[in-house]
Amino acid sequence: MKILIAVPPTGYHDKELSLVISVFDHNKAEYEFASTQAGYAKGTLGGRVYAPLSFEDVILHKESEFDAMAILGGHGGQSHFWNSKDLLELVKIFRIHRKVLGAISTSPVVLARAGILKKRPATVINGPPIREMMKADVKFEDKPVVFLDRIVTARNPDDGKRFAELIIEYILGNPEFNGPQVVPAPNKLGFDI
Repeated sequence: MKILIAVPPTGYHDKELSLVISVFDHNKAEYEFASTQAGYAKGTLGGRVYAPLSFEDVILHKESEFDAMAILGGHGGQSHFWNSKDLLELVKIFRIHRKVLGAISTSPVVLARAGILKKRPATVINGPPIREMMKADVKFEDKPVVFLDRIVTARNPDDGKRFAELIIEYILGNPEFNGPQVVPAPNKLGFDI
């Protein structure tokens, strides 16, 4: 099990990343970072991670190594990913090969712009990204996490844990039962109900 983590070169959400990789580590999933270009990526709270691959590198040489891709969001997701031709192409390639695709925060817009969410349920962070989803004919769901047909979308950085768990569940099997399943929001104490 190997997962590609698409991290914006600047402006990724540090907590979102830590929640996602903690789930991948717990499940002993191998992962590798990629971005618009190889090099260090900087988080909004000062974190840094090294992305040894560009999206073009993955397209040309490594796509077959991965079972899934998790696309991080934050301000960097919007500014660096929404119009990234290489990332949009990579999303389409992963979809053609029936690999698991996940996007969180601002980055479900990438999946929408790649054309794989048309007439499908998905969620995205509040604000302008919702309008972008509507333009792409996505069935916007105002829910924390939405998943269907090997695609996982999550609304907020705090939903990173469940987002990553669903990516793992898809790699290992199929978490769907009867149509789209939506994970309930945690209660006020932070526990899932």
